[in-house]
Amino acid sequence: MENSLAVNITGSVGSNISVTCSYPETYQNNSKFFCQMSSSFALEDLQCAHITQQETRSEQGRLVLLDDTSAHVLTANISGLAPEDSGKYWCGVDIAQLPDFTLEIWITVTK
Repeated sequence: MENSLAVNITGSVGSNISVTCSYPETYQNNSKFFCQMSSSFALEDLQCAHITQQETRSEQGRLVLLDDTSAHVLTANISGLAPEDSGKYWCGVDIAQLPDFTLEIWITVTK
């Protein structure tokens, strides 16, 4: 199952943003991910952060992922926005042997 929705978020340099990604209850125990597409748009250049089945929180630099399995929501908090944070992102659920459930996000950082 693949979700084709897209979300646009704008934030100013130095501010913080939160991106919420809902997912079906069926996948509450699956691993989740949040990825930034590089400017080359090459899949091998994806930069991803993951949260495993056993975790509800994961930190990677300025990014904090929180998985609320009871509400079926993955939240990605990005602090201290920088111009290079602008671009295309995906959040989603890892699903074995099926297409991942994903949400496309476009983040624009303004001065």
